[in-house]
Amino acid sequence: MSHTATEVISVVHSLPGRLRLRVPQLAHYPDGAMWFRQQLLALPGVNGVRLRPEARSAVIEYNPRQTDHASLYQRVMRIDWQHHTDGDYEPEYCMADNLVNVGGLALAQFLPKKWAGLSTLLLTAPTLQEGLHTLSRRQLKVEVLDALALGVSMARGDHRTAMITQSLLTLGEYMEQETSRHSDALLASLMQPHEHPVWVERDGHSIEIPSSTLVEGDVMLLGPGDNIPADGKVLRGVGLINQASMTGESVPVRRERGAWLYAGTQVQEGNIAVVAERVGDESSTANIRRFITDSLSQRSETQQVTQQMADRRVAITLGVGAAVFAMTRDVRRLASVFLVDYSCALKLSTPIAFKSIMYRAARSGLLLKGGRAIEQLAAVDTVVFDKTGTLTMGDMAVTDVVSFDPQNTWAERLLAIAASVEEHSNHPLAHTVVAAAQHHELPHINHGEVEYVIAHGLICELDGHQMQIGSRHFLSEHYAIDFTPYQDDISALEHQGRHLLFIGLDNKLVGMIGLQDNVRPEAAEIIAALRAGGIQQVILLTGDSEHKAQQLACELGIDHYYAQSTPDSKVEVVRQLQEQGHRVLFVGDGINDAPVLTQANVGLAMNQSTELAQQAADAVLLQDNLHGVTTARELALEAMKLVNSNIKITEWVNSSIMLAAALGWLSPGASALLHNGTTLGVLLRSLSARKKA
Repeated sequence: MSHTATEVISVVHSLPGRLRLRVPQLAHYPDGAMWFRQQLLALPGVNGVRLRPEARSAVIEYNPRQTDHASLYQRVMRIDWQHHTDGDYEPEYCMADNLVNVGGLALAQFLPKKWAGLSTLLLTAPTLQEGLHTLSRRQLKVEVLDALALGVSMARGDHRTAMITQSLLTLGEYMEQETSRHSDALLASLMQPHEHPVWVERDGHSIEIPSSTLVEGDVMLLGPGDNIPADGKVLRGVGLINQASMTGESVPVRRERGAWLYAGTQVQEGNIAVVAERVGDESSTANIRRFITDSLSQRSETQQVTQQMADRRVAITLGVGAAVFAMTRDVRRLASVFLVDYSCALKLSTPIAFKSIMYRAARSGLLLKGGRAIEQLAAVDTVVFDKTGTLTMGDMAVTDVVSFDPQNTWAERLLAIAASVEEHSNHPLAHTVVAAAQHHELPHINHGEVEYVIAHGLICELDGHQMQIGSRHFLSEHYAIDFTPYQDDISALEHQGRHLLFIGLDNKLVGMIGLQDNVRPEAAEIIAALRAGGIQQVILLTGDSEHKAQQLACELGIDHYYAQSTPDSKVEVVRQLQEQGHRVLFVGDGINDAPVLTQANVGLAMNQSTELAQQAADAVLLQDNLHGVTTARELALEAMKLVNSNIKITEWVNSSIMLAAALGWLSPGASALLHNGTTLGVLLRSLSARKKA
């Protein structure tokens, strides 16, 4: 490791919410400044960063409720500069830069020419230097044209025009950067992992620590309602684990010693000790940080295309200027032409338009990760939905109560009995049964002590009889209850996609309760709106049986469905659609959805989705409903319409200004004002997208 990489970063000063650091590495790795900025924005609590590489200065703005300057400093010290990546870094402007330029414009207007030239040279030096640096690398880019425009004006002694040009250039850059800073900070803050306390066993003692401080080998002590903060194996105890975020199955599963548990799942019942095996750099928190870094540096195809267009227009402007000078030998006309370029508006308006739409989306409850996500959303023609937690709420509702002994246990009494017993359980199906009884205002039925068999069911005494409530397997295997006489009724409900809960009395089947996934009330409306917005087909992928998948597809008006889907088969379905020429949006929420979220042209993760799903997705819903799916599509179409219209406006207006300049109708000052005014107008038009209703 080189000695420069180990130079100590020091604190210059700190205030609550603001930290200024001296970073020697910024001088040794000037091309790594953008990488360093992204690393800082990915730190927990950071909501703003401003760098001055030439001064080795970094100012970090942070939320004091999430972190403090000591913790932040330690995290900055751990950033490994040996892994930095090179990239273009544009000098960051602040309001003071604009005020200085206004002062310079006043000096150019009122000071004697000699002194005005000195102040103008000092203020335009960075732009001139950047142009020479770009030219030295044999690149014909906008920086060269800016430097030439300023140079010609100064050579003519027109310091006022030079300062007007410099002021407008700086103002445009400031507006673009300010929008980018706000959008990047919002993106970073929304994607910060949420920490929570966890009890662990260390040195024979139980202590509570933040989940971010877990280390490999920690024994996590987890009980009902606890989220599992790290991947690991069960060391002791038996628990009922809600794995809906991982498998899409809303019914919890039994897990005991030796079983593997995933971070993001939840303990529904029981108390278990779990050995943490994937923490630190392998954890989802570290993955999210890496994703933030990537998403902030991601350039969309449109941005790349407009940047290339901007660079090509530089050559056009230079060519027109050379032709005008060759024919007229008029330096004034040459200056007027050089002060018109298409590149400023093309280069700046596109990222501002995207960031404005990203900002507005976030305010509407939708996180869009960069311009690429917006481009792809505007182009999709097929939407693929996962089921559990996406089209459904992840919980269930009672739809049927069937009594096989109506004289003694009629349907209402059966539901009342089941609810009276199930109220002692925290199982989600039990909550559903109790809620149904309360909805129908059924009375509480007195019963004896309830025994809960984890992952199987409940047993209790009722008026001198033994009652069993649970799965078919529980009643048939443990109590030898015969289901054969009622198989037709059972099959009929199964074919309707019901999940069945059976009730036995003295080892005889007396009834069953049918439950169904609770479909989101807005699901059908959203699917219809997507079609109205140009989507050609809507597809359902689910791990459910054929009957359940078919029923849901018919209910919501879905074109095609794939039942009993696995994570691999979901990816294959999306891949086949893409091979047929379709551009696919996939909407899902579980760990098992991460591969298909990545495979799709656009992956959209639900609000309650796992951290892994959110980091794999291109967009994340911040509210627990599907309205964000149509919002995402509408905003993407609006963004692309805005970008394309900005390009046309820039082309037509600047071409007109250039023609007028070439014909000698415009002075250099007027040319600069019109051109830069057009640029600012396009920028303001892009900025206005942030505030539209």
